[in-house]
Amino acid sequence: MGLSPSTLFHFTSKDGLKGILANNFKIKYCLEKLNHKTKPVEIAIPMVSFCDIRISEITEHIEKYGQYGIGLSKEWAVEKGLNPVIYLNSSSDFATNLIDSLRITSQDLNLPRSERVNNADVIRYSKVYEGPLIRKGKTIEKYRFSDEREWRYVPPFNDAFLAWIGKNQYDTPSKKRTINARLIDERLYFNANQILYIIVKEESEIEEIIAHIRHVKGKTYTMHEIDRLTTRILSCERIINDF
Repeated sequence: MGLSPSTLFHFTSKDGLKGILANNFKIKYCLEKLNHKTKPVEIAIPMVSFCDIRISEITEHIEKYGQYGIGLSKEWAVEKGLNPVIYLNSSSDFATNLIDSLRITSQDLNLPRSERVNNADVIRYSKVYEGPLIRKGKTIEKYRFSDEREWRYVPPFNDAFLAWIGKNQYDTPSKKRTINARLIDERLYFNANQILYIIVKEESEIEEIIAHIRHVKGKTYTMHEIDRLTTRILSCERIINDF
């Protein structure tokens, strides 16, 4: 058995989980800051993020990202084109040189558009190794993002929406709603057989989620698939106590 698990997890709120079960993953822009020795990169990237951690390791993660989640097979992730992110040590020459070179090539109009796009795509799969994490109005200094072992889905370049946007285009709720509206038709799909876990906060919520699955998937999943999914629901209470 390898060191990494066979499941990728995405954590969210209760409403977020219900929405995923009903409509698959919606793509949204997320703000990322890549530190640089002289000029940081602050852009919002369209994505869905997952963590490559074992179920026994999720306790700290759910405290920050939500106590509801879904775990999908890594085979599904590979098939859909997800990729692990590149973690950058902001103090390293490698990070500085990479960002500098990508800035130059992505803006060089003498290069073919396809080459500029391919070079710039590296930024969309990059993340700082360590830095501040802001969650629920609180800041955790020197949070080690690499502990999440993030995999990321970023949709291919498309003329219908921007591959990334500057922070100043995404720094208010109204701007966020406007820019995310461009992604309304973008989805990351999965089927019932690719779901390995469904996680809820409390044992008492399991019946509610079962009823929700029957309601939203009764016409698209078979009864056998729905019955199997009901056996894959775990509560944070049980995970914390038993794993």
